[in-house]
Amino acid sequence: MENLELRLRNAPHFRCEKGNSSVPVCQKCETCVLTWKIFSTKQWFRRIGEIPQRRFLVSILGQLDSLYLLHYFQNILQATQGKDFTYSRSRINLSKKEGKIGRSSLNQMLDKTVEEKMREILYWFGNSTHWTKANYTLLLFQMCDPKLLLTAANVIRVLILREQSNVAGLSQSASDVFVFPGKDHHQSETSQVCRAAGTKNTSFPLSRSPGKEGFRSPTEPPRRQWKSSLQCISEMNRLFSRKAGRSKAESAPSDLLVDLDVVRDLSSGARKYRDFIRHLPIHLSKYILSMLDKNSLNRCAFVSQHWAALAQQVKKDLSMHTFIQNQIAFLQGSYTGGIEPNYANKLLIPVPKMTDDGKRMRAKNQKWKLRMKNDYNLWTAYQNQETQQVQMEERNVFCGTYNIRILSDTWDRNRIIHYSGGHLVAVSSNRKIQLLDVIQVKEVPIVFQGHAGSVRALFLCEKKNFLLSGSYDLSIRYWDLKSGACIRIFNGHQGTVTCMDLYMNKLVSGARDCQVKEWDVETGKCLKTLKHKDPIWAARINDSYIVSSCERGIIKVWHTVTAQLVKTLIGHEGAVKCLCFDPWHLVSGGADGLVMAWSMVAKYERCLMAFKHPKEVLHVALLFLRVISACADGKIRIYNFLNGNCLKVMKVNGRGDPVLSFFIQGN
Repeated sequence: MENLELRLRNAPHFRCEKGNSSVPVCQKCETCVLTWKIFSTKQWFRRIGEIPQRRFLVSILGQLDSLYLLHYFQNILQATQGKDFTYSRSRINLSKKEGKIGRSSLNQMLDKTVEEKMREILYWFGNSTHWTKANYTLLLFQMCDPKLLLTAANVIRVLILREQSNVAGLSQSASDVFVFPGKDHHQSETSQVCRAAGTKNTSFPLSRSPGKEGFRSPTEPPRRQWKSSLQCISEMNRLFSRKAGRSKAESAPSDLLVDLDVVRDLSSGARKYRDFIRHLPIHLSKYILSMLDKNSLNRCAFVSQHWAALAQQVKKDLSMHTFIQNQIAFLQGSYTGGIEPNYANKLLIPVPKMTDDGKRMRAKNQKWKLRMKNDYNLWTAYQNQETQQVQMEERNVFCGTYNIRILSDTWDRNRIIHYSGGHLVAVSSNRKIQLLDVIQVKEVPIVFQGHAGSVRALFLCEKKNFLLSGSYDLSIRYWDLKSGACIRIFNGHQGTVTCMDLYMNKLVSGARDCQVKEWDVETGKCLKTLKHKDPIWAARINDSYIVSSCERGIIKVWHTVTAQLVKTLIGHEGAVKCLCFDPWHLVSGGADGLVMAWSMVAKYERCLMAFKHPKEVLHVALLFLRVISACADGKIRIYNFLNGNCLKVMKVNGRGDPVLSFFIQGN
């Protein structure tokens, strides 16, 4: 107990100066008054909201009329410049919005009561000694969360700069305030004060010995002139603390509580009182400045030498980045090493062997076995089935380097595109159709308009100088490319036209009326009508077959001449969005994310291969034993049709926009 009592005597912060064993608290000395003010502040400070807390804290810091105190608290709060406090400041609480919180009448009455207590504390705080101000502010910091401490650090930084500007008499930065001694050896009172203020801060005496004052009043004459920096700053405060012709002591108590606008201005930590670029790492500063345009970047060079150096580095980086991109594009176009894009190989590919009546021939004395991952190829797909060998050509379609030319960088989910391999691209996202010149990268002035509904299907035949469009208005229109005039209209569908394909002078179209129609392009007459039970999503035609798919996932193969149903392919678990076939094989892509490979030989209906995608498949192509698919994840994938391996993944853009359409020409 004796040791504990001895410790308490050596720390007289909150011990009564006039107290004894009978009356430990007199409630009249400076220590007792400070203790009572701290106790009363704790009763309401932690119960009020964040905005009143910040308002009171800023008001308290505004009463610190000593540069010594401001520097002392700045050193204490220097830890708030770490990453943890910066992260806390960057977080936004969406449940609390200033000025939009409904408050009841009881809460409004409590707010008025708390404001009165705040003004009383501020009036007492403004007339207190530096010792009282220091201890009360420290104890107030103990009740603040990290966000309020960061606010306090920003406010103190701004107050120091303001005080130093007032002392210097000029609007200069903090580093230039105290460097202005007179040319002659005789120095004025002001220059002596300012030179003394530029010295290092000393430790702050938190405790006081009984009967001794930790701070000398500004009006009290010093024992020895300029004995310490503390006395110099006290004298400096006496000379320069008065603003607008009046001192803080003359201010009314109602004016001590600052407004919210002043709180936001002081606690922002940015704007004109802080160079945020200078406080960031170099790579982040350069990244921010690189987002500016050329004129703005030139103006940044006039802010400061630091900004000028950063702007110069950013300009060099941008020019070097452009040079590297151009060199990469040039090298990609002229590179001949690696995988040769013109590579071709002749292979013998198995296909089912059929009888004269179109039935398949089964192999004898063979049993079905489960295919392992290593056995997943085209040869094992025909197990228990007699096959014959057909010679086919294999090529490395787009397995080398590639370049991208951007015609339009705006995303439009309703855009319909068709490209036939020439110089023009047909584009539509509403009732009008426009042409884009691929070579010159510009719009062709001809506009095709006349549909009563939005265009949902396009087919451009640049060689024969016409354009076909299917619309929401149930019609198909035949346009002349040179004049933009509508030559003829194909009427017959009772639903939105969703797909079209052309072979020679035969046009096949599918619509949401569950019908597939074959047209004569020259006359505009409907030659055949093929039916599904669900809306049509894709239809393709060649000299022998018409292949169509519906929303249920069923694929039907029809004979072109007789219009008879050859076979029905079932395997997809969603709508089949795209089709492509050659004389031997058929590939289909659906909303289930699968690309399935089928045989086109007679009535063989078993699925040969399946290629899994993360999202729905929007377009698919089969070319030289390569399956090219466009997925809704914005990537184009190339698969080996023989073993199912993914050879290449091409990303169209950084946003991951779905590939709505693609066309393959040659290799």
